[in-house]
Amino acid sequence: MSNMAENTNKTLWSRFEVLQGLESAKNELIQELLTRYDYLSEQHKKECEDHDRERELNRAYQREKKQYEGHLQMLTRFMERDPFVVVLIDGDGMIFQDDFLKAGEFGGKKAAAQLQNLVSDYIHQRMDNIPISAKVVTRVYANVKGLSDICVRTGIVDEASQVEEFVRGFTRGRTLFDFVDVGPGKDRADEKLIETFKLYLSDFHCRQIFFGCSHDNGYARILDEVTTEGPLYISRITLLEGVPFEKELAILPFNTHKFPLIFRDTKINVFGTNSLNNGIGSIGPLTGYAPPSRAAQSIKGPTTIGAGLLQARTPSSSTITSNDAFPSLLPPTTTTWASKAAAPPPTPPTPPPTTHRGTTPHPDSAIASLPRNRYGQRVDPPARNYDKDEVNRVKNLKMCNVHFLRQECPFGDACTHIHGYKPTAAELATLRLVARMAPCQNGSECVDLKCIYGHRCPAPEAKTGGKGGGGRNCIFGDKCKFPEELHGLDTVVVKCLVIR
Repeated sequence: MSNMAENTNKTLWSRFEVLQGLESAKNELIQELLTRYDYLSEQHKKECEDHDRERELNRAYQREKKQYEGHLQMLTRFMERDPFVVVLIDGDGMIFQDDFLKAGEFGGKKAAAQLQNLVSDYIHQRMDNIPISAKVVTRVYANVKGLSDICVRTGIVDEASQVEEFVRGFTRGRTLFDFVDVGPGKDRADEKLIETFKLYLSDFHCRQIFFGCSHDNGYARILDEVTTEGPLYISRITLLEGVPFEKELAILPFNTHKFPLIFRDTKINVFGTNSLNNGIGSIGPLTGYAPPSRAAQSIKGPTTIGAGLLQARTPSSSTITSNDAFPSLLPPTTTTWASKAAAPPPTPPTPPPTTHRGTTPHPDSAIASLPRNRYGQRVDPPARNYDKDEVNRVKNLKMCNVHFLRQECPFGDACTHIHGYKPTAAELATLRLVARMAPCQNGSECVDLKCIYGHRCPAPEAKTGGKGGGGRNCIFGDKCKFPEELHGLDTVVVKCLVIR
């Protein structure tokens, strides 16, 4: 009996211990569940708060998005409203065709109309990003008096009033066209043109800038700065070409275009050095006047007149300037040549035999004349302005002086210099200038109509009077290759020697 009771007690205690272990496991499970619930409740609370915050932000974003979309549409409409292209012209070097200038006010109106039509056609054909409704705005800056004087001196117009009427007609021809007279003064047109260019470059209504400045290297710096802004700015600029682009402009990465019906592609031929100092700059070769030269002489290369003269004129541009502009290579003279500018040029004679080196003209030569001063000395017409870079470039072309300036090289195919090149009018003018820097062996007595060499020293006179060179009163003094008798010659033409 006692054994049964003892076994029963053990069994009960065992069962109790089992239940106690289960109860402990249950409590641990419940505690773990409660802990996890508390954690998840806290996380849920945070997620709900985040959700509410995101929902509010999304609602605010949607409101702002609609607002910004409205602003964007409004700005887009503003940007697309009144699109235009601007044509900026340096009128001191980009010269209108002679026919326009001669026609006065009617010519100005006609030039404005044609320019607008040509620009409109160009942008419609080549620039899809510019709407058809784009307007054409044009600004031309020039020294009108200087332009008028040069046109009269060269016979392009009979009276200065014709150019003034042209300017007036151009401005009246189209509402958005202006021909602005900047008056005399060095770089006045340049400064106005550059500042106007900067203004339009940052104007989002302006879709394209046509910049007419091919004659002047001075614009290269501002244009080069634009290239650093990236392709978007580069694509917004088109350089207009009148006369051939100067060296520093030609290498820029902008689009280029020509309107040959509107602008001259050659520089104005000026007779008389006063005009070089006072007026227009598009100074070019003296076409129509037979350049002098020794017949049948081979030239291995043009010879310069000294390093000092290379520094006498550094600007490569030829713009309208006032009297404070840098002087030309030739000293100031009277304007006797100007009165002859409108007259027909003398007819050059038939080239003499290539083996003849004397000063006697060929007997079959046509009647022509050589200008002389009161002492009977030959007077050379003025050469174009000196441009060091252009002179060096032309010299490096290795063109045969005699072939291109006299059309009679005695060496023919055996010549060591180039004959097959096709030079521009500007390059021929530079070639004449280089040849003129070498003295003619016959001096001021030369009667060869086609002589290409110098008959007086073209260098400026020394300010203090010579440099120890006796009669050599130029800036090179005794180092000048021109003899004493070819210095200080009177350049006033009083008579012409008739050559038959």
